[in-house]
Amino acid sequence: MKSFMSKEKSIKHQRRILVLLDAHAILHRAFHALPSFTSPQGEPTGALYGFTAVLLKIIRELKPDYLAACYDLPEPTFRHIAYEKYKIQRPKMADELVPQIEKSREILSVFKIPIFEHPGFEADDILGAIVDQLKNEQDLQIIIASGDLDTLQLVKNDEVLVYTLRKGVQDVLLYNEAAVKERFGFGPKLLPDFKGLRGDPSDNIIGVPGIGDKTAKVLVQRFGSIENIYKALKQDKLAFEKAGIKPRIIKILEDHKEDALFSKTLAEIRRDAPIAFSLENAAWRGKFDASKAKDIFQRLGFKTLIDRLP
Repeated sequence: MKSFMSKEKSIKHQRRILVLLDAHAILHRAFHALPSFTSPQGEPTGALYGFTAVLLKIIRELKPDYLAACYDLPEPTFRHIAYEKYKIQRPKMADELVPQIEKSREILSVFKIPIFEHPGFEADDILGAIVDQLKNEQDLQIIIASGDLDTLQLVKNDEVLVYTLRKGVQDVLLYNEAAVKERFGFGPKLLPDFKGLRGDPSDNIIGVPGIGDKTAKVLVQRFGSIENIYKALKQDKLAFEKAGIKPRIIKILEDHKEDALFSKTLAEIRRDAPIAFSLENAAWRGKFDASKAKDIFQRLGFKTLIDRLP
């Protein structure tokens, strides 16, 4: 992998930097990566510790001019309404994680980081809406900090990057558009098409039965979007066989066109969530209450993080 993906130091600082926190994804990653720490009062704090450590790492290393956080809400989203089995296989959120998600909001409040969320939309859609609203902003680099790769479809050149946790909460990768192409063989815009074909077990997106990573990559690399795949399939089946797609797979594709298109719509990040984002309100650069930060860190037992405060 290129150094851009492995070294966050590769970010160029001549532009203003906005960091968007995919708060739920980071908290979930930290919850599963770290031990079950507890505060002096006996509250579970493992996920919260990891979340706070990531926040401090981002502030220290990325030096953002602007910071904002995006959250999921417990209500069903438009995806659940469209497909009642969406994420149905996921276990109920662990009881010890729920209060930590709420407490993370208090951490962000101390750091004066605004929170964005909206009923019916996931955090990814809120991120997508912010990115879309800022698409004409000059000399701004947006870095999405997340715990997974779902947000890679938002990557654009070196203007919108994804800073994702790879192992635990300290090992990170940075993706620009070139790095996405290097990993998948196609650009960020085609990731929903890839997922529409192969499905996504973690979200219970069905995709096309019998098509896995390898075949989905070949199809997207060779023919592009799902719409283009079916257009090409109608015009020239022989081109698929020449690309190494077996007749059995061609028949499966023909039989499951609606599944592929529907799965793509579930996988696509929406960019029209009705939120109003203002760079001015997200301005940061050290704008936080140090005494309150120390107090809450002491209360939570995060003594080692006090020394990391900016």
